[in-house]
Amino acid sequence: MKSPLIFLLVLSPVLLWAQKEIKTYYDSQKKQVQEDYFVSVADNETLHGKYKRFFPNGKIEMEGAYVDGKRSGLFLEYHEDGKLLRKINYLDGMRHGAVEVFNEEGAPIQRAYYKNNLLIDSAKSYYENGSKKAESAFVKGKPDGMMREYYPSGKLRKEIMYKNQKPNGLSRTFYEDGVVAIEANFKDGILTGFYKTYYTNAQLETISGMKDGEKMGTFKNYDREGHLLLEGSFMSGKLQGDNIAYYPSGEILHKFQYKEGAKTGTNYEYYINGKIKSKEEVALNNIDTKEEGFSPEGIKLYEKSHRKLKPHGTWYLYAADGKNVTLKENYDNGKLHGLRTTYHANGQKATEETYQFNLITGPVRNYDENGKLQSEAEYKSNRPHGL
Repeated sequence: MKSPLIFLLVLSPVLLWAQKEIKTYYDSQKKQVQEDYFVSVADNETLHGKYKRFFPNGKIEMEGAYVDGKRSGLFLEYHEDGKLLRKINYLDGMRHGAVEVFNEEGAPIQRAYYKNNLLIDSAKSYYENGSKKAESAFVKGKPDGMMREYYPSGKLRKEIMYKNQKPNGLSRTFYEDGVVAIEANFKDGILTGFYKTYYTNAQLETISGMKDGEKMGTFKNYDREGHLLLEGSFMSGKLQGDNIAYYPSGEILHKFQYKEGAKTGTNYEYYINGKIKSKEEVALNNIDTKEEGFSPEGIKLYEKSHRKLKPHGTWYLYAADGKNVTLKENYDNGKLHGLRTTYHANGQKATEETYQFNLITGPVRNYDENGKLQSEAEYKSNRPHGL
């Protein structure tokens, strides 16, 4: 008679690897299978053996195998029409080896390699036409090395160098014909050094200094022909100091002064003939302004003022010859308030209106060119009153 102990030792491997099939269903009638898999009879929980999952239409969604509750070997996933969606290799529950993703036409759209669940070597993605869309180098699951993006035509679109999991060094973006569109320098994922943009004809469009992700230092803007259009400076991402714009022919278009991103001091705009177009005086608070405008011949055309960026105080408009006022009006916090007077070409009053915060309230008078009163009416809230 054999020893019971020997019998149990012989039987135990069989018990250890014995499996029980489990099925789950979409419906209470148990006609539409959702999952079909095996568990160990040792605990009736640990997945062990083949595994399948199905779509509601009955077609397979995923298939693979488990060993002691962990995915092992090749797993396949499918589109709902039955075509292959994804291939993943597993080792001891971790992605290990090639991973491929396919579109509904069967063309590969992604390919990567894993080791112990970490991306290694490179990851690639593809357009539906099969051409490469992007590729990245990885070390221990983190981007390290050159990352490239492509146009559907296969032409290089962008390249960024990664180091220590972040962009480091030169980054370039290209137009489809290969001309550089953008050049930038990164340090630990932050724009530092310079940032350049180019026109499609390869002419430099803008160049800016960068520090810690913000514009810092001088910048210049050019047109497609290489003419300097604007130059100035930034400090901590805000305009600072002289800001000079040019006509393509080289004449000065404006001269502004900035402090912490706001205009300050006296600022000028110019006509191409060099005459002043406008003169703006900015108060010490960098908000309130007084402005004068001039014709190309140097004749004063208007006087305006602003408080907290809104029209304020007395405004004047002048005739083309600059000799006579054509309009005089008063503003308070952005609204017409007080007497508004227009003038005939000979300098005589033409109309008088009294405003209260954008509404005509009070007498309205009209005069002929000799200054003789022609009509008078009383208004209240923009409407005739007392008639």
